[in-house]
Amino acid sequence: MNKNYTFKFNGFTILLALISTSLFAQVNDENFDALAPALRGLDFTTNGIRFQQISPNSISQMASLSESSDFIITPFANDLGLLFNIDNSGTVNGPNIGVFDYRLGSADGSEFKIVSMEADMSAKPSANGYVFTATITGYRDGTSIISDNIDFTTSDTSNSVTYTKDSNPAANGGTLTFSSAWENIDEIRFTGGTPTGSISLLMIDELDFSIPVLSVSENALDEKISIYPNPTQDVINLNFGDLKNIDLKVFNVLGDIVYQKRNITEALYQLKLNQPSGVYFIQLNSKDKQRQIKIIKR
Repeated sequence: MNKNYTFKFNGFTILLALISTSLFAQVNDENFDALAPALRGLDFTTNGIRFQQISPNSISQMASLSESSDFIITPFANDLGLLFNIDNSGTVNGPNIGVFDYRLGSADGSEFKIVSMEADMSAKPSANGYVFTATITGYRDGTSIISDNIDFTTSDTSNSVTYTKDSNPAANGGTLTFSSAWENIDEIRFTGGTPTGSISLLMIDELDFSIPVLSVSENALDEKISIYPNPTQDVINLNFGDLKNIDLKVFNVLGDIVYQKRNITEALYQLKLNQPSGVYFIQLNSKDKQRQIKIIKR
């Protein structure tokens, strides 16, 4: 999904390209199907996403696998998800009893917007202590930003997360769809349970991310920045005005950093882009604000 926003400063047109790939937010959509069925430990990273099982943290871990008898979101053998709290021997029983804290976030700390995911707390019997409710919270830099409570036994559209339960009455899984409040976060935590007597299983699949939409008034650098010429042959002039201490990165369309410069203090900075012709993206950061700018080299 590409979202383009055009703004004009000092007569120059800047095209802000907000792209839901690894270009700026280093998380990527993930369905786990490219992984092999395997135990994954308590801290596992793939495709720019870091997964952690903080609690419980003994005799169980995470695993990439498919279990159609227990999890409706992985109905086929080749449709894998990521399961939290699997026995270290690989048995899907949720051996650890107590509170749970399951996390996923960007591996490099960059911000993202979560759009949707499949999530399932299993079809295990509640009489045996299995729980089907969780609090889901979005964090940025360790601070809680947005939170919602999910009861996986019933659909719910009333809060910031819409939960659409699968029609199978024996299942406790479905799709979570997130409102715009779930952007500009870097981590998501599922928490709940009780200190004794509860067992939690959580399978997630089909993670859909996008780069957060940067509001000009709240999140973007709002000073007058001019960048020219654009398109360019090789030299790009950046006029930062009164801005100081700018961090600059240039990405190619694959998300690779091809140039970077930290702590720029000059009002006028000249960048020579020694790269092949094509589309590039400049990312500017100053304190807690940022801007992404699309440039074309001919």
